[in-house]
Amino acid sequence: DLTRMSKIELDDFDRQIIERLGRDARVSNREVGRELGVTEGTIRARLKRLFEANAISVSVVCNSALLAHPILAYLFIEVDTAHNIEAVAEALAKVPQISFVATLLGRSDILAMTLVENGDQVTELLHKTIDKIPGVHRVQYSLGQQFVKHDYHWSVIQPQPA
Repeated sequence: DLTRMSKIELDDFDRQIIERLGRDARVSNREVGRELGVTEGTIRARLKRLFEANAISVSVVCNSALLAHPILAYLFIEVDTAHNIEAVAEALAKVPQISFVATLLGRSDILAMTLVENGDQVTELLHKTIDKIPGVHRVQYSLGQQFVKHDYHWSVIQPQPA
């Protein structure tokens, strides 16, 4: 729930730190401080503030090129009534194979995305999981066949369970 996160405003210095860590999150606070012309302690304090506000998180990104045949499946989901949109979106968010869920205005009610290696995995996910979620009316999908760019620098950070 995004409302539980404290709100902070990112200034230019925060953005410089984030941009630097976005290129290599393993870089030391001392090195970031040296590059930005401040002390290691200043960087440490800023990072502490950013982590505590859930403004940043450190995670591992796996290279999809290591999959035999990576296919990004875009699932455009229509629900049977408008009041079911949130419930269906929450149910989709709990499906381990789905990595992205957003409610939409326009073409469909919900967009979900999943990375698969073949059409059988998409078919199985659609018929054994998504079609069984109460409120799902119809699912249309598109398959991404070649990754050109996927920028991981900006994302919604989910709060960690206590």
